[in-house]
Amino acid sequence: MKAVDQFKRRILDLAIRGKLVPQDPNDEPASELLARIRAEKAKLVKAGKIKKGKGSTAGSDGAAYEKSPEEVPFELPHGWAWCRLESLGVFTCGHTPSTGDQSLWGEDVIWVTSKDMKTKYIDDSQIKISAKGATELTILKPNTILMCTRSGILRRTFPVAIAKCELTINQDQRALTLWKPEMAEYVYLVLRALEPIILAGYKKSGTTVESIIWNKFVSLPIPLPPLVEQKRIVARIEELFKIADSLDEAAEGLEVAAKRLDKKILDLAIRGKLVPQDPNDEPASELLKRIAATSHKSPCKNQDAPIDPPFEIPEGWKWVRLGDVSDIVRGTGIRRNETVESGVQCVRYGEVYTEYGYSFSQSVSHVPKEVADNCREAMFGDVLCTLTGENEIEIAKATAYLGKERLVVGGDLAKVTNHPYDPMLLVYFLFSPFMISQKAAVCTGGMIVHMGKSALGNLLIPLPPLEEQKRIVAKVEELLGVVRGLRTTGATP
Repeated sequence: MKAVDQFKRRILDLAIRGKLVPQDPNDEPASELLARIRAEKAKLVKAGKIKKGKGSTAGSDGAAYEKSPEEVPFELPHGWAWCRLESLGVFTCGHTPSTGDQSLWGEDVIWVTSKDMKTKYIDDSQIKISAKGATELTILKPNTILMCTRSGILRRTFPVAIAKCELTINQDQRALTLWKPEMAEYVYLVLRALEPIILAGYKKSGTTVESIIWNKFVSLPIPLPPLVEQKRIVARIEELFKIADSLDEAAEGLEVAAKRLDKKILDLAIRGKLVPQDPNDEPASELLKRIAATSHKSPCKNQDAPIDPPFEIPEGWKWVRLGDVSDIVRGTGIRRNETVESGVQCVRYGEVYTEYGYSFSQSVSHVPKEVADNCREAMFGDVLCTLTGENEIEIAKATAYLGKERLVVGGDLAKVTNHPYDPMLLVYFLFSPFMISQKAAVCTGGMIVHMGKSALGNLLIPLPPLEEQKRIVAKVEELLGVVRGLRTTGATP
């Protein structure tokens, strides 16, 4: 299995365990959703429109686990509930019209076979039947869940799809018409997430092909979130899958894929493609003018100097050189023998080590007050960058100082201060592939490379509107947090 596919499986596993999006205590709990489904089903049974029972008719009452908690595969968040697959809708079997009667075949009705079960959504088929042939089958409505339950492909995968239009199926497929069609996207993702379990415990081998053990499969345990949380889960998965699909398929190993996913997130961020723009945001050009008008010393020295844009950025953004919109100050050389166990906090090159510069909180070095009084200090919101490293990636490795304690800066670091950025946005931008490529082009040295503060100040960097900066930081931290979880949470249920 490719690393990207492994990542997708981890994403799905986190989703069905309630670990992909936060819960909202105001959401209607899943138990209420199941109660409404049971009430709706009871009305149809009473009206004689469906049969009471299991299997290919109405299904169970959705309370399968109430008397046997030991069956629960794993713990669910508050507001979720376990149910059986059969409690979510009505099952339908497929059929093949007589191949000897040509009047049953034509171009009128989509007739889905295993060969068509290759995409998430089904709106066409290789073979179709006539309207006459369709009278022998059940016409399924959009948002019906389609499942391949008899095929050699079940040796490797369990094909699932969602009907996008009215259609019917052959005898190798089964369909689940949901009591709540708006649950189709979530149920599809659950079945994909549970694929390893289905193939391991709900499949049998026949003389020619594999098939699903249907009487067992209908009782498959399903983790059910509140309906509104289902929609949040679906949206998050679509977002993460889209990013994962853009990764280089040559990636080998989950850690390699994780790092590529991280960099893809940062690349989308610096190009203005991670969050939508808001035309009501104050544009970056006005932000610079406002800062210039209210500052005793403008950080916007050459904001109108011409720049050849390396790539297109959104309207309202502005290309700048880092040194033109900030002050870049080198730290003070501090010898190792000047450090002490307690005193004024001191950050040096070796202590800017956190990946992607998560907010600097506490250094491991201190210097006496008399040494600190002769050193340059970091202020809240300053971004500290390394000027020496083992490779170009280590150069301008950044961290934001968001603390309140006094902090002095060592000589192999530069602080970027008086800048118009959210500090964490500047950190993330400096770790993006675009900024790394710029650093690689200007750093000097062999095994150990160097960059002067003037080279750092000459780096091209986009400046988004301030309000959008905050949205980007929130989205980056949210997505990188998910990737961190994927690195450590990989067990399937």
